[in-house]
Amino acid sequence: MNDFESIFNNLDSIDKKCINAYRRAREFKNLSIQPLIYMDGRYFPVLIASMVNGLFSCELFLKSILILNDKKIPTGHSLKKLLEKTNLATEVKNKLNKYSFDEELEKIDNSFTEWRYCYEKDTLTINRGFVNEFCNALEEIARKQIFDIYHLDMNQSFL
Repeated sequence: MNDFESIFNNLDSIDKKCINAYRRAREFKNLSIQPLIYMDGRYFPVLIASMVNGLFSCELFLKSILILNDKKIPTGHSLKKLLEKTNLATEVKNKLNKYSFDEELEKIDNSFTEWRYCYEKDTLTINRGFVNEFCNALEEIARKQIFDIYHLDMNQSFL
C-alpha cells in the first residue's frame, strides 16, 4: 500500500475536500475532549468551547461522508438533516442503542449553533455522553468508508 501523502496528492479536488473534512473533524473532536486547560499553574474550565468543538466535529464527519458519496459540498448545521442525507441513520442508531436515539438526536439537532451563541440563552443542557458516542460512531463510519474507497489509513494522516 502507498503512503498516505502519495495517495492523497493524487486525488482530485473534491476527494481532497472529503479527506480534509474528516481531518478537521478529528482535530475538533480531539479538542472537544479537553474540558479544562492548564495555564499559569491553574486549571480553567472550557466546557462551552469543548462542547462546540464536539458538535462541530459531528457535523464535519457527516459532511465528509456526504462529500465522499455525493461529490458535492453539503451546507447547513442540522445534524438530523445531514444524517438523513447520508442514509446511515439506522447504522448509527444501532451503535447507540443504549440511548433513545431519535429523542437525543432531536435535542442536539441544531446545538452547534445554539452552543456557539450560549450567551444569548438563560440555560442550555445537553447529553454529553450521547454527543461523544454519536461523534465516535460517525468517525468510525467515515474512517471505514474513506479507507474502503481511497485505501487511505486515516490514522497516518496525523503522524
